[in-house]
Amino acid sequence: MISRSGLESNGAEGGGYLQPGDWTSTVGVRHVYSHVHFSGPTENFSRAQLGTEVQSKTNLDDLTVTYQLTRRISLTGTLPFVYASRRQQAQYATLHTSGIGDISLGAQYWLRSPRSEKAGTNNAQVGLSLLFPSGNDRQNNVVATTYGGPTSTQYPDYSVQPGAGSWGAIMSWQAFQNLGNNTIAFVDGNYVMTQGGHHSFWTSHGGTSNGPPSPTPGMTQFDAIQDQYMVEVGASHPAPRIQGLGLTLSIRAEGVPAHNLIGSDLGFRRPGFGIALTPGIIYTRGHHMLQFSVGKVMVRDRTKSVAEEINGVHEGDAAFANYVWMAGYTLRMPGKKNAVEELKQSNSSRLPRADASHASSAGALPEGSSQTAADTFKPFSLKTLDGKKKTLKDFSNKVTLVSFFFPRCPYCNVELPQIQKIYDKYKDRGLSAVWVNILPEEAGLIAGWQMAKNLTVPVLIGGTQESLQRDYHINSTPSTYLLDENGRVLFREDGYKPGDEKTLEAKIEAALNVVPAGPASASLPLCPVPPEDLQPSAPAPRIVDARPRE
Repeated sequence: MISRSGLESNGAEGGGYLQPGDWTSTVGVRHVYSHVHFSGPTENFSRAQLGTEVQSKTNLDDLTVTYQLTRRISLTGTLPFVYASRRQQAQYATLHTSGIGDISLGAQYWLRSPRSEKAGTNNAQVGLSLLFPSGNDRQNNVVATTYGGPTSTQYPDYSVQPGAGSWGAIMSWQAFQNLGNNTIAFVDGNYVMTQGGHHSFWTSHGGTSNGPPSPTPGMTQFDAIQDQYMVEVGASHPAPRIQGLGLTLSIRAEGVPAHNLIGSDLGFRRPGFGIALTPGIIYTRGHHMLQFSVGKVMVRDRTKSVAEEINGVHEGDAAFANYVWMAGYTLRMPGKKNAVEELKQSNSSRLPRADASHASSAGALPEGSSQTAADTFKPFSLKTLDGKKKTLKDFSNKVTLVSFFFPRCPYCNVELPQIQKIYDKYKDRGLSAVWVNILPEEAGLIAGWQMAKNLTVPVLIGGTQESLQRDYHINSTPSTYLLDENGRVLFREDGYKPGDEKTLEAKIEAALNVVPAGPASASLPLCPVPPEDLQPSAPAPRIVDARPRE
C-alpha cells in the first residue's frame, strides 16, 4: 500500500487558536516498515516461508508552514520529502527512491469563531488544498539482479515512489469536544482525491523496462492513479505532575479505496486499509511543541480492486506494517503586532519592584469597592467550559477560593499553578477552588491552557469583562478572594508578588485551623486587565493543529 500521509497534529491536544498574523512551522517525520502480507483480512504466512516476502521501508519527512490570515482562515503549504527502499526477500538487489514529494497548498476555515465562548468547548475546521504532481513517480535504479550479474534498469514499485503522478485535491477536517476534567476528544482526517484513471506507462513492480507486458481487461498493465484517506479519533489528557506534557490515545485508520471519487477505477492497485491503536505524547513549552506517537496496527485488510473484479480473480496481497512511527516539532512565530505585545508583557514581568500604583495589595479594597473584607461575596451564575450552569453554592466548602484571571495574563500564569498546588494540598481538608475567566474572547484558549499547565481547578466562563470588573472591583489580575462557608470574604489579594502564595496558604491554614505558614516577600508588578478593545496576543498552547500533509 502507498504511504504518503504524514504526522497529524492531533485535534485539540495540540494547543490553542492562532491569532491573525501568526505563523507556525512544523517538521514531521514518519517511518513505516511494511513486510507482513495480507489477502483480504487473512495474513499470508507462506510469503515469508517461500522467500517471496516484500520488504518496504518508507520515510516521509515534511515541512508545513501555516499563516493565520484571519481568526477563522489559515493558509498552509506542505513540502514533503520521501526516501524509501523496497526488495523482495529472495532478490539480490534492493531498490531505492528519494526526492521531493507532491507539494500541497491550501486553506482551512473554523466553523465557529475562535472568539466565541463555545469555541473553548468545541469547534470544527474544514480545509481544501491543491495537490501538485511535483514528485517523481518514475524513478529508476540501474542495478545487478544477481551477484556479479549484468546491470539493468529497474523501476521501484509505485508504493515507494516520491510522487503519485497526478493532480489532486486534499479535503481535510478536524473537530474537538471538551469532555471536562481537562479531557479533550478529537477527530481529524483527510481524503486525497486524484484525477483517477491510470498511468500511460506499463507496470513493472520491480521488473525491467524491456518491453510492455500483455494487456489485460482491467488495464493492470498500467499502474492506477488512486485516492487515499486517513481518519483518526481519539482523546487527550494532561500528564500528572509534568507541566506542558499531554497524553494522547487514538484509533487511526488509513488506506486506499477500490473506487476513486472521480475518474476511472481501472489499472493495477492494491486497495485496502489498516487500523492502528496509537498512543502518543505532546509536550508544549512557550512557542515550541514536540509530538511523538507509535501506532500498533491491529487490523489489516487487502480488499479487491475493480480490475480484479473484472478479471474474476481473488484479491491479491499487500504488505502492511506492524507499527507506524511518527514525530513532529512545531514552532509558533507570532505576527509583528502580537510579538510586540509579547515583548511588552515580557519586559514588564522582569521589573524588580513596582511603585505604589502597581504594588500587590491584600485584604483591604479601594474606596468605593463593591466587595470588602468581611463582606458577603456576591453570588454568581456562570458556565463551565462544557456549558453546564454553576453558581457559587456549587463550590461552597469550609473555605472557598475564587480567582479572576485570563489565560494570557503573565502573572496569572505564575500564581495560578501555585494556587493549584495549594488546592491539591487542602482539597481533602475542606478547601474548594474555582477560577473565573474575565476576558470572554480568551475562553477558547482555556482548555489548551489548562492541559499545557496541568491545571485541574474548575474554570467558569460566561461573564462579561465589564460586569465582572464592576461587581468584584477587579482592576488587575490575578484577583483572588478567600471565602468562609457562609460566603463571607476572609481575605482578598490583587496582583502577584513572590511569596503571595505563602500568605494565601497561611490564611487558608488559619481558616482550616491548621498550623500557619511563613510570611510573604518581595513584589512584582500587577498584570493590568486590558481594555475591552485590546486583543491579547501573548502565546498560548494551541487547542487544535491538525492538518493533513500528504
